[in-house]
Amino acid sequence: MRRRSIPNPLRYLGTRPVLAVLASTLAVVGAIAAVGPSASAASIHDPFGHVDVVEYRNGALHIKGWAEDRDSTHSVYVHLKVNGKDIVVLANQPRADVGKAYPALGPNRGFDFVQQRNNGTFPICATFSNRGPGRSLALGCRYFTVDNNPRIGLTTVTRIPGGLLVGGWAVDPNATGPVDVTLNVDSVQKTLSAATPSVAVPSSYLPFYGKAHGFLAGMASAAGTRQVCMSAANLGAGSGPTAFCQTVTISADPAGSLASVTRTSDTAMSVSGWALDPDTARSSTVQITVDGVALGSPFPAAAASAVATTAYPQYAANGHGFTKTLAVDGGEHTVCAIGVNYANTAGQNSTLGCTVLYAAHPVAPAQPATVSVWPGNTTVAVSWTAPTLDGGAPVTGYVVTSTPATKTVTLAGSATQTTISGLKNGTNYTFSVSAVNLAGTGAVRTSAAVAPTPIPPQVTPAPVSTSHYLRNLTGNLSNDAALMKAMGAKDAGYNPSGHRYVVLLQIGGQDMSRGGVLLSATSKFVTNAAVVNAMNAYLAGYASKQKAYAPMLLAIGTNNDVDVSSSAGAVWANRVVNPVRSYAARFPGISVGGANDIEPGFSATAAESKSWLSGYLANTSASFVFNGSADGCSTITYNSRCNNGWSMSALQWLGGGAAPSRTINLPQIYNTAMPLQWKYISYTGVKAGKSKLYFGGPLTEVTACDQVGSCGSLANTVAWQRLWSALSSSAATRQSTMPHGTDLRIN
Repeated sequence: MRRRSIPNPLRYLGTRPVLAVLASTLAVVGAIAAVGPSASAASIHDPFGHVDVVEYRNGALHIKGWAEDRDSTHSVYVHLKVNGKDIVVLANQPRADVGKAYPALGPNRGFDFVQQRNNGTFPICATFSNRGPGRSLALGCRYFTVDNNPRIGLTTVTRIPGGLLVGGWAVDPNATGPVDVTLNVDSVQKTLSAATPSVAVPSSYLPFYGKAHGFLAGMASAAGTRQVCMSAANLGAGSGPTAFCQTVTISADPAGSLASVTRTSDTAMSVSGWALDPDTARSSTVQITVDGVALGSPFPAAAASAVATTAYPQYAANGHGFTKTLAVDGGEHTVCAIGVNYANTAGQNSTLGCTVLYAAHPVAPAQPATVSVWPGNTTVAVSWTAPTLDGGAPVTGYVVTSTPATKTVTLAGSATQTTISGLKNGTNYTFSVSAVNLAGTGAVRTSAAVAPTPIPPQVTPAPVSTSHYLRNLTGNLSNDAALMKAMGAKDAGYNPSGHRYVVLLQIGGQDMSRGGVLLSATSKFVTNAAVVNAMNAYLAGYASKQKAYAPMLLAIGTNNDVDVSSSAGAVWANRVVNPVRSYAARFPGISVGGANDIEPGFSATAAESKSWLSGYLANTSASFVFNGSADGCSTITYNSRCNNGWSMSALQWLGGGAAPSRTINLPQIYNTAMPLQWKYISYTGVKAGKSKLYFGGPLTEVTACDQVGSCGSLANTVAWQRLWSALSSSAATRQSTMPHGTDLRIN
């Protein structure tokens, strides 16, 4: 079902403060990056040189470079065409570097064209005019954008007594001097000059405008959710002031940290840390609790604290640190520090931190509460839950031992599972697990017996898993979690033992400016954090009903139809896939990868789609599932062109050529032509000396089409057989197993 994500017309608005001042150097055909002419005899009489830079600074367009002609001592004419208007400049400006490289031609061979420009995007072309024998050198054209409007950035919004501290920067491209900035916090307004040195000014501006464009100002405001806006006055040829608003939530609750809790004797402990109330610069008050019960009376946090001063420099006039010795019995306890909110000010008490105080005389922990095993091919995954009694000190490690074979591994106290490999298939094993703390190794709990067994190659249509177009996420974390947990449990119940499974959860197109996703075929937006929450809930539900010998790969899918770039691929890896993958580590038999519905019919080009994949692969070691299409590709020959300027070679690279060992090709097989297209895409790589693609199986959408009544798809078992037959028809594309088959439904 080709459901295009609907682009959000506001997605380009947000916290992007500026456009870059510097543009790329013009592409030069025949010119050289290092100073020097071409050595070929055919061009020895042609002029040569370089366009070094095209930039917009201090209100003017600058085109700078150099040009030589060895047939003449006269300066070379440089013909520039700027937005269709012809301009001729003479390359007669001093260029000592050029003169040093070509002393016979002299040092005055540079040019520097300067022109005031209004806002707009226009082409710039350059040609070096020939003198004597030879011919003129045309360097080509590039588009360049001039934006005279001020650039701004809002970098700091923090609480101070009586209001907010607001900081940022502003630069106008038409002036090196300061820019007037107007700040608004709800109905309070202040105008000031952005003239303070600031490290927040982007480095691209520094050569032209310097650092003295920052500001930091206090604004009267109560705590809570506030609309903070800034605008910068336009100083030159721009179209008007630049404005930006940001909604912030500022807490009035006490801030701070419980830095340490140490036992000083069998009957006492020392606590230390810092605390402050953002409504006042005065020293704050702290209450210590033990196992949730207040211990003694509140006491002041009035000592010097470098940590507090660094975190809140505007409160440095008074001390905010504390160290206190308190009586406590010899048992193990949870100790917390509570920041006490000042009376008659906004906010409420807040927890500054909690830690475990060891027992005065700890013993070894009890046995783990549970031990479970999950067999595979020559492996068994062992998982456990922590002891109900830790012996008076936190668990610092676990010891896992197999019998027979006596394989032993030692793991950190945070571990909940491990995989023991190198076992014999068909042999029964048990696994003992014990917890360790500072007092020693605790009692053993032993698993039930289990025998590793391999999953055989899949040479007939695979059991069909259920995949989803997710259009019912709302961004409400608790509601989405309940929905997805139930969905995961239901899906796992359909997948029998003895097979491998892929489940694709197709989310939608990335909206980079807002940090999230537009759900497929809708304009609904959810944040990346909400996607992670939903995926984690799905995994928890799936694991609760997953059968043994049924490993599952969860593929979290986006598409190439909204924001598609290397940075978008990196965000999908770092903000979505990697966090879910970390959560999934607790579940034996479950792995997590990223996926992308890449189609020539969507808005991104092949180059943009390849850039996305490069960004993704560079930022995660997780697998990649390609679940796209091959629109317009040939069904009878290899290395053909496809729709919209795409090619089979581009799809081969995306479908596995870029990362053969990490890619599972799960192509859309909705009709009888699609298997043949993918056979020849794989063959395109083989003929180019590359590995054949690995196909996990077909992706179909029979259920989704039934739901909407407006599309058609082969049944998944039919699609599996068609794809298997197409690949098996050539030794170059044949594979020994194709373990997956999955069908999409909506929600």
